[in-house]
Amino acid sequence: MSDSKKIVRFTFWMNKMWQIGFVLFSILMINNMRQTAMVTILVSVLASLFEMIYVSRKYHVQVFNQKDELYFAKDERDRDIALKVHSALINTFILLVIALWILLSILWGMNSLSMAVLFYVLNGWIACAFIIPDIQYYILWHKYDQQ
Repeated sequence: MSDSKKIVRFTFWMNKMWQIGFVLFSILMINNMRQTAMVTILVSVLASLFEMIYVSRKYHVQVFNQKDELYFAKDERDRDIALKVHSALINTFILLVIALWILLSILWGMNSLSMAVLFYVLNGWIACAFIIPDIQYYILWHKYDQQ
């Protein structure tokens, strides 16, 4: 397994940890469970810092102050795979923004856009915006790496 694929796999699982922690934090805060929320966000921040330090030391890539967005790609083949995956992700993000706009328009039109509903809609959208593209990235990288 190439270093690039190892980096993608490791960051995928670490991203899941901090992303789920972020979503849990916001849900816990709205439900007035502030102490649990603070522990959750602390664990998420520590996981994110561990991810950056581990990748920079283990794979000798510059995660901090990087000038190249494809810092993990070691050769031309990996760069081509990353560019294919990134172009697919741009389409996913566009569809997520359109879905949010439609959902908010429907809720606004039904006059059921209370603050609590708005919070849960935005929290659900943020969860989808974190999780769906990350899963897509992992799956597409594996698919293009097999070719």
